[in-house]
Amino acid sequence: AEVVDVVAAWQVPTSSKLCSICNMKALQFATTLSLTATTASAFVPSSSSCSKRKQHSAVSSTSASASTRGIQHDLTFTPPDTLGEGQITEQLCADAAEKMKRVMVPVSKDVSETGYAGISYIHWPAERKTATLPLLLVPGFDSSALELRRLGPQLAKLGVETYVVDLLGWGFTQLDGIKSFSADSKVEALKGFWQIVGGNGEVVVGGCSLGGASVITLAAENLYKADGEEENGFVRGTILIDAQGFIDGIGPMSFLPSPVARLGIKFLQSEGLRNQASQ
Repeated sequence: AEVVDVVAAWQVPTSSKLCSICNMKALQFATTLSLTATTASAFVPSSSSCSKRKQHSAVSSTSASASTRGIQHDLTFTPPDTLGEGQITEQLCADAAEKMKRVMVPVSKDVSETGYAGISYIHWPAERKTATLPLLLVPGFDSSALELRRLGPQLAKLGVETYVVDLLGWGFTQLDGIKSFSADSKVEALKGFWQIVGGNGEVVVGGCSLGGASVITLAAENLYKADGEEENGFVRGTILIDAQGFIDGIGPMSFLPSPVARLGIKFLQSEGLRNQASQ
C-alpha cells in the first residue's frame, strides 16, 4: 500500500508471454506502458536532484572505464555463448549476451563471507537525450537478463537508460561462495547493485513475475520522499509486470504433496518446455 500511495505503481494483467516479452504485441504494449509511465511526475527527476542525475549520466556513459569510478567488474566472468554452446540462433539474444557484465556489489556477511556478490546485468544506454529517469528491470523466477533482450534495445531507442539485472542465485550471478540466496538476500543484492552502478541516483524500478515481488520490497524500503526527509530513498516509480507480490507464502502449491511438487519442478526444468517458452 505504501508503494502505491507514494510512487506510480503499475499492476499489469499479463500472460506469461508478456512477462517474458517474447512476441511483438507484448513488446509494443510494454514499451507503450513505459512511455506512459515516464510522463508521470514520478518518472521525472526532481530539481533538487539534478546534480545527482548528471552524475548518473556521467557514470553510465563511461561504462568502459567503470573501474576508475569505483565499479569493480568481475574479471573472471565470461558472457554466455548463446550462438555456440547455447545453440540459440536469435541474433538479438547474442547481441544482449555480448553486452552482459558481472559487477561486484556490497552485501552483508550473512550473504557472502567476502561482503561482495557478483551480479550479472545488461546495460542499454539511452540512444537519445530525454528527461526520463533510468529504468532498472528485474526478470522473473529462474530466468536471466536475456529474457528482456527485445525490450531493452527498444527502450534505449526511446531515450530510456535501461539496466536489466539478474536476481542473486539466478541468471549468470555468482554462485560459489554465496551463503544465502533468500528473498531478502536477493533484494539486498539489487540495492547493492544500484549503489555501485547507479550511485543511488533516482530511478524507476520494474520487475516481471517473481522479479516484481523483489522490486516491491526494494521500492518500499528505498522510496524517494519529496518532503526532504534526511533518510531519503532513490526509487521514484515502479512498473510491475505480472508481479508475484500479492500471494501469501507459495499459494496453492503449499497443498501439493511433496512428490507431485518435485515432479512439477522436473517438468519446469525440461528442455522441451524451456525451448517452447523461448520461442
